[in-house]
Amino acid sequence: MQKAHTSRGHKPLVLAMAIAAIGLTACGGSDNKSSSGLKKVFNCTDSSTSGARVICIGSASDLSDKAVQDELIEALAGAETGDTFVLPQGRYAFTSTIDFNGLVDNIPVSNLTFRGAGMEKTIIDASGAASDGFLINNTNNLIFEDFAIYESNNNALKVTKSDGVIMRRMATVWETDYQSTNGAYGLYPVQTSNVLIEDCYVKGSADAGIYVGQSDKIVVRNNIAEKNVAGIEIENSTEADVYGNTATGNTGGILIFDLPIGNGKYGSGVRVFDNNVEANNAPNFAKVGTFAGGVHIVPPGTGVIVLSTSDVEIYNNTIKDHQTTSIAITSYMLPDDKVAAVPDQDVGGEVMSYGDIHPYAEVFMDGWSPFVRNINIHNNTISLAAALNNPQGALIQDLIDGYTAFHNQLPDVAGGKTTVPHILYDGVGELLANTPNPGGEGESIMQAIAGGINQVAAAVKANIPGAPDYTAIDLSKFAPYATDGGLCQSDNGIDGVDLFAASVYETSATAGTFVDGSPLTKLEQLSGNLSLAGAIMADPNGTMSCASGFEGTAATVTFNAQTFGCTADDSTKPSCAL
Repeated sequence: MQKAHTSRGHKPLVLAMAIAAIGLTACGGSDNKSSSGLKKVFNCTDSSTSGARVICIGSASDLSDKAVQDELIEALAGAETGDTFVLPQGRYAFTSTIDFNGLVDNIPVSNLTFRGAGMEKTIIDASGAASDGFLINNTNNLIFEDFAIYESNNNALKVTKSDGVIMRRMATVWETDYQSTNGAYGLYPVQTSNVLIEDCYVKGSADAGIYVGQSDKIVVRNNIAEKNVAGIEIENSTEADVYGNTATGNTGGILIFDLPIGNGKYGSGVRVFDNNVEANNAPNFAKVGTFAGGVHIVPPGTGVIVLSTSDVEIYNNTIKDHQTTSIAITSYMLPDDKVAAVPDQDVGGEVMSYGDIHPYAEVFMDGWSPFVRNINIHNNTISLAAALNNPQGALIQDLIDGYTAFHNQLPDVAGGKTTVPHILYDGVGELLANTPNPGGEGESIMQAIAGGINQVAAAVKANIPGAPDYTAIDLSKFAPYATDGGLCQSDNGIDGVDLFAASVYETSATAGTFVDGSPLTKLEQLSGNLSLAGAIMADPNGTMSCASGFEGTAATVTFNAQTFGCTADDSTKPSCAL
């Protein structure tokens, strides 16, 4: 079956003021200035203590760009566990990626620290490097603090395959706003665990300013993200807390995504709380990516987005002045309706491999789910200045047109509401998971699709020579939603105006929900059933009302003997008491 188309705290404020001063620091003599006018200063003493060496980069006699770059590369080539690399004050133009693999002759090197004089005082200009600014792989317990990386041609700071990553008081900046030629990611730990990102500043990324992907045990707190496509993104990750951050001037403020990557790493268990998410109305300047659900689909003017991720709690945030929608919750059916395609059964003809059965057969087998389940949105302050009610976004243009027409046709019903719901839920994944398969034996439509893929996969294994073993799809992931197992919203305020929270599709089928096997949005059904007018503005029958919504647990980062998060060093902070 094919689906039819369709209040900032004092610390961040001080941080923002410091960022505004980057490049304006008083300069010294011409021999000690970078091209930006930032004074170059060497203030470091080497230490050769085994296991705690301090390696000073540059020297009092030579702080040329080339000397600083080459000395850092040389120092990393001879790195030992426990080393600290101290970068001098100044702006330094690098022409090479700072690339380090922690497995040296299969002997791991770990516990490395990279330290500057301050994010406004030590700036690595990576525009001359062909790819990333810094690329660090296969090493545990890394600390990056007190420096900035500017103008990287790809990612500013990428860390992979590391257990223990702290990024503290770091900045990643692209100085030209909203350009698709800017680098993709600012702070970018991926395939990592025990990740702490705090007190950082990210600006100008053509993908995400702060991105944590395919990782677990994550705390992202007290950062400022502005003028990126996505301010902060948690993707395909588990056990994550995002709190105390400010996201403003981005295309989308905070994103929680789970994409069909096919490596067995999928996301759930994310809390987003006590953040200031304001006026993220920038144009989407991302390049089109590999996945239908990449950041290039983010509608300009969206505060928080959850895409095909389950077990997410969003609460006590200030979400203000977004021209399209404050919070969007959607299954993967919205960016790609082929998720609900009928399996191809032509084994030996069109079907010669598992990937030929269905566009998503292999990732379904890998454990990925396209649904959003157990989403709890509560106690958020949501507001929108009337002049900003101007929804955008190619992905949802049909919905925008439909809601606009509805407002024009039925002003008595729609009066006082924003064009698009403040909390927008696609609902179609829940609908297809809840609706019995016509002519089936009690299974839902999506269970029938997944079960059909399993049957064809068995035939491929039996009849196609050389077909590898496969893992059958877990049909429980495609089962009907449990009571209170979808989207719950409660106590979300909006400047004295009635909150507009609604699903695009009904979440349980009625007589007019399907036409020729394809589901219709409530807007599409309206012409033949004016009784749905009220349902378009607010879901009847408690679709978003729950007796008990999902409650997440605090994420804890463990780094050597230290712990970070709401149950550790932040246990007495107001954010963690919410």
